Amino acid sequence: MNITIQNAEATVTCRTHGAELLSYKTFAGKEYMWQKDPAYWAKTSPILFPYIGAVPETVTIHGTDYAIPRHGFVKDVEFDVAEQGDDYVVLSTGTSDFTKPIYPYDFRFTVTFRLKDSALEVTYGVSNLGNEEMPFLIGGHPAFFCPMEDGEQFTDYMLRFEDENIPDLHLQYPMFDNDAILYENLIHRTVKLISSKTEKGIQFDFPGYESVAFWTPIKKDAPFLCIEPWCGGTMDQVSCTDMLKKKYVQFLDGGKARDYVFRFQPC
Repeated sequence: MNITIQNAEATVTCRTHGAELLSYKTFAGKEYMWQKDPAYWAKTSPILFPYIGAVPETVTIHGTDYAIPRHGFVKDVEFDVAEQGDDYVVLSTGTSDFTKPIYPYDFRFTVTFRLKDSALEVTYGVSNLGNEEMPFLIGGHPAFFCPMEDGEQFTDYMLRFEDENIPDLHLQYPMFDNDAILYENLIHRTVKLISSKTEKGIQFDFPGYESVAFWTPIKKDAPFLCIEPWCGGTMDQVSCTDMLKKKYVQFLDGGKARDYVFRFQPC
């Protein structure tokens, strides 16, 4: 089921399957989210939980192997609508007969989409419903059109960081030939994806995350870029499938809850 929220400045559509964000349009009707095309990538914004990255066979947790799929399983489950208003919606899922054999913890996972003026704030809420400490990795994977305007090229765009010691990254397809590019240890967790000609695009803030990755499909010259806030793993840890050895792995005590927030808006 698709759900639409809106205010005076923007309209957002998500779906209950995987709580996937499908669309962000300005009041004038301009679309910023990649609109699925299997020729490039048949997704728009999958959620990464409780694992990030490829899984050759299984994921190990405290010495036991579990068949957690690539990028986790939340992206594949149906969510319930827990709460909804004109400009926000809260979707919820949790432990089930499907999750228990592949992730041995009792949990609740919520996704809140909330419009605040022109900004869309996305909150992933994790609750540990059990008594033992719960490890997990978590991240977002939203894809944005790049280029964003007719007559522009992918290579017209750049990533601009607020940290003074990090130069602008001018996009070229070959820089993604080895998969995603990851930045960590940022002081200011804000990045802009903007045209080098007009300096217009989007601003993306990820205060709830330890690192951020950028990805477009390898050697497809795809017209989009994913901005992926992560808590869990680095690019040199792809072959490591022991969850507890992943950099930035999160731990949540029994009965506790934690929110992970990112937001974006046109700039």
